[in-house]
Amino acid sequence: MIMNRKKGIERRKNKRYKAVKGSYASINPTSRIIGPITDISMGGLAFKYTDTGGDNSIEEPLEEKTICLSNLGYFVGNISFKTVSEKEITTVPSFLSGSMKVKLKQVQFVALDFQQMIDLDNYLRNNVYEPLENFPPDNDNKENLPPE
Repeated sequence: MIMNRKKGIERRKNKRYKAVKGSYASINPTSRIIGPITDISMGGLAFKYTDTGGDNSIEEPLEEKTICLSNLGYFVGNISFKTVSEKEITTVPSFLSGSMKVKLKQVQFVALDFQQMIDLDNYLRNNVYEPLENFPPDNDNKENLPPE
């Protein structure tokens, strides 16, 4: 995401869509960072997760490397990413640790291979509220055809 702070104009390479209920993202197969996807595009996503800040007996991976997406019948795994933003959005009471922080994590996909792009495109077409435009665009426009 490129943001022009003076004018407040947001410029993204890819249009983002609101994810349907039941769409989840998880960091690495062994991570405890998992939560519902709030919005997604071919370039990245945002999701919420609960940070208990409690028991660290299960070590988190030192470096986040991949993310997996899932919803009933759809799965895209091992997508490389970089974290763009991570912020606390609320704190909720907990019986175990007193309170838990709900965070919003925004990530940008990096180095997608061809199969991951196909899988991600399929995931988007079936797991967002707003329908995606046709891809590739229809070539019914006769004006753009070469002369015969």
